[in-house]
Amino acid sequence: MARVVTSSRRAGLDPLKFSQPLGGALVFLGLASSMPVMHGSKGCASFAKALLTRHFNEPVPLQTTGITEVTAVMGSGEELVVHLDAIRAKQRPEIIGLLTTGVTEVSGEDVAGQMRQYIAMMEHTTPEGAPLIVRVSTPDFVGGLSDGWSAALRALVTTVPFDGPDPDGHDPDGSDPDGLERGNTVAVLVGPSLTAADLDELSALIRSFGLSPVLVPDLSGSLDGHLAPAWQPTTTGGTDLTRLRRLDRADLVITVGATAAAAGADLAGRTDADLLHYDHLSGLRAVDGLVSDLMARSGRGPSYEVRRARARLADGLLDTHFYLGGARVALAMEPEALVAVGSLLCDVGVEIVAAVSPTDAPVLATAPWDEIVIGDLADLEERAVEGGAELVIGSSHTRAVADRIGIPHLPVGFPIYDRLGAALRTTAGYSGSLRLLVDAANRLLDHHHQHAEHPHAEHQQAEHQHIEHQHADHRAEPHRDHPGHRAERSDVDLSPHPIDPFDDLDVLCEEPSC
Repeated sequence: MARVVTSSRRAGLDPLKFSQPLGGALVFLGLASSMPVMHGSKGCASFAKALLTRHFNEPVPLQTTGITEVTAVMGSGEELVVHLDAIRAKQRPEIIGLLTTGVTEVSGEDVAGQMRQYIAMMEHTTPEGAPLIVRVSTPDFVGGLSDGWSAALRALVTTVPFDGPDPDGHDPDGSDPDGLERGNTVAVLVGPSLTAADLDELSALIRSFGLSPVLVPDLSGSLDGHLAPAWQPTTTGGTDLTRLRRLDRADLVITVGATAAAAGADLAGRTDADLLHYDHLSGLRAVDGLVSDLMARSGRGPSYEVRRARARLADGLLDTHFYLGGARVALAMEPEALVAVGSLLCDVGVEIVAAVSPTDAPVLATAPWDEIVIGDLADLEERAVEGGAELVIGSSHTRAVADRIGIPHLPVGFPIYDRLGAALRTTAGYSGSLRLLVDAANRLLDHHHQHAEHPHAEHQQAEHQHIEHQHADHRAEPHRDHPGHRAERSDVDLSPHPIDPFDDLDVLCEEPSC
């Protein structure tokens, strides 16, 4: 269990945190024909859109009501109606996610009441073509990206109306082209730590047991880097409204990621479905838990592809242990991603010397290392130097920290704008966990070879001396060796890992199909 502490600084010197509206917008970007709308000033949406576009390298549909100083004081209700009418007429979305911002939250307006009146008017005048409008309270002066994601997901699953299937679980006309029948449908609510590639692997895993997953949200269908057949002003993929309205057919709700836990409980309560929750799916033990539950639920054993992927991860844990065992790593990312990545690294003997989260969350206390700091990138740099970090893992914003210290950087999280294919990087599932371990080990190997070839690089030496001088007063003990060089150390435990990766193999092979 990790000890969660808050940085002693009164102000953020190098911010790590993102706003709630940004996290809420990501949820609606995973829905088909959707349009996130930020109810606030133009700047609230422009900065968020810039980050999203750089991360995904795709056009991102995002609108704003463009609140000005005058409308903020005099009332923005009329502006809200005008902009919603324009969006409905021009973009014609099936789903509108209305996200409040700091401007509209502190003004004292009754946005919820305004939206109830607008929705009632809309359904009366155009009942057939009316989009689903989901209002989410996401003040950007508290919380962060994960809090906005959680709030938007909860608002979505509690607002969407269900079709109400007949007792047999079929459509009223007797057909069900999507195969979403009771006993077969699984509602899968996910958090922000899963990339598009992770979601593809998760969906394939569930389908291999004969079940039909409905991912909410599904960024693998909307922001996975596909070339759309034609331009459209809304999202070009993701979970559509038809499938959302059939979530009541799910007998099982699976939540993957601590951020999705509350929404999963809400949906299970609405549909009277069983609920399975996983804080993350990084590492052998975590994925084995999901596979075991799917086996029990479906009565099937794992397919050849699943068993093969598991065997590769088990071998990868052994292989990467010899390179990552004892390595000192610094992490900075959203709470659920921090615990997921850190737990996987701990499985191969990595020493987490610095772990920084932008916001607090209950899942942080479950991390299998000593301490997590709620802080910013300045806290990450200070603690990375103190702990002699050899690798920094985090978003592209953490690369500057790694460069100043003179150690390698592995891009994981949001945003990643200095590497292509951010949506295709994997950190979860059997294959994703293996890819993350291999990438981390290769970063250390590359840096070791570069340092061996150029041991007296003057610019690296100068940067290192600068950091040493800057943080000399904060260190409890001298730095043992150069942070960019893996020396032979007697304090590194190279004994077999305490978690035997083959312990649970029999669990997955009890079925005759194995």
